[in-house]
Amino acid sequence: MTSGTFQSLPVPTTALDGRISAVVLDPDGSPVDVVKNGAAIKVQTEWHLTGFLVPLIGGAWSVHVSVDEIGGTHDFTTPPQLLQHTGADGYSQQTTLTDLKPGGTYALIASLGYRTPAGGAAALGGYVNIGTVNVLS
Repeated sequence: MTSGTFQSLPVPTTALDGRISAVVLDPDGSPVDVVKNGAAIKVQTEWHLTGFLVPLIGGAWSVHVSVDEIGGTHDFTTPPQLLQHTGADGYSQQTTLTDLKPGGTYALIASLGYRTPAGGAAALGGYVNIGTVNVLS
């Protein structure tokens, strides 16, 4: 797993803090950075919260993956996947990528955002620069 950057609310870290990580998985669930043409890969994003405010947070998490073809034009962002905040300190979400062109090399970034119970965005979340994936032709 690759670690990323997590931004908490402007409170002491003893009140609320977090960390985020992500990894690319092949269809068998093994970490991978080279995939066969046509293989659907998954990005596993995990985040963990600490602090006494964790059980008091409502709202939802929004996870998406940005895909940038290096030297090409096949760039896209997956639709956000919403996951309700349950007061737990750990979360995990898988995003499936099926639209990668054969012979392409892609840079992947997993992004995590937070939506308040009223649906507004808040300055809580993070991202992981996962690295590159090569798709064999």
